[in-house]
Amino acid sequence: MAQRDSRDSGGTVGEGALQAARQLAAGLDPREAAERCGVEFAVDETGSGGIFTIPFLGSSERISFPELEFGDDSRLPPHVCALLVYYLARCTGSEPSGEWRSFADLPDGRIYAQAFQGYTGNALVRRTGGMADKLHAGVVSLGGRLLEPDELATNADVAWVIPALPKVPVALVWWDSDDEFPARAELLFDATASKHLPIDGCAVTGSWLVNLLAADVERLRG
Repeated sequence: MAQRDSRDSGGTVGEGALQAARQLAAGLDPREAAERCGVEFAVDETGSGGIFTIPFLGSSERISFPELEFGDDSRLPPHVCALLVYYLARCTGSEPSGEWRSFADLPDGRIYAQAFQGYTGNALVRRTGGMADKLHAGVVSLGGRLLEPDELATNADVAWVIPALPKVPVALVWWDSDDEFPARAELLFDATASKHLPIDGCAVTGSWLVNLLAADVERLRG
């Protein structure tokens, strides 16, 4: 995926990323890809094609093969569609390690880390009014749960894990505000994330996750 601001809402950049992803995934063995990625593949009546069903942040996306087109009911913008096609092409099948890394500590992540924090953790604090208690229902709706203390060593007030993709969990870590510091949030990735997505794929994953959570909180506010 070409490096870009992952807040891109679609447009020509997103369409270009989607076309590049389709080229990368062209010719893959769909059954092998489904097993490798932890997704479903149903063969169509002709036996020459079928449908991938990919769990993604609390919902499922259907992608035709070999066209790699998304179902008519999909509401994902092109740059997020590109992320899922790249996942089909690049996922190695490695299981999550349970070791967490900041975005900066992922391969090629450091140069983009400040921008990533701006449109993920900082944006989430801003859009939720710094209130962590507003987030739990949204996390659960995305298939997430609270992290136990032995799963992540942190001094944060609360932490959750959300299965963004079958092999790509993301941790959301939250510090409440106090007399000295404002509220803070950060996204962490499993150490194996780079085996399944390029760094800007991780960026898009984080950006879309935050957008879904923040939109849920804003909807509840009315």
